[in-house]
Amino acid sequence: MDIKEKEKQLKDALLKEKEELRATYNDILSKLRVEGEKLQVDLRKEYDSAKKYVKKNPETGVGVALAGGLLIGILVAKILKK
Repeated sequence: MDIKEKEKQLKDALLKEKEELRATYNDILSKLRVEGEKLQVDLRKEYDSAKKYVKKNPETGVGVALAGGLLIGILVAKILKK
């Protein structure tokens, strides 16, 4: 085999790999979009459920928010202390 033929084989192989990578990339993006949409639907349902619960039990909602805020505050303080 001469150099020109080897060069063509390498270019063809690289082109094929590039096309396969692009197809894989597009497939992954498509799957991520679908999963993202499912996650948005699930999060919306959970949000609506939590909202209804807090409307029925405002004291508990305030308590959970307070506890969550304290926990986040402690974590942020520890992170910033380092």
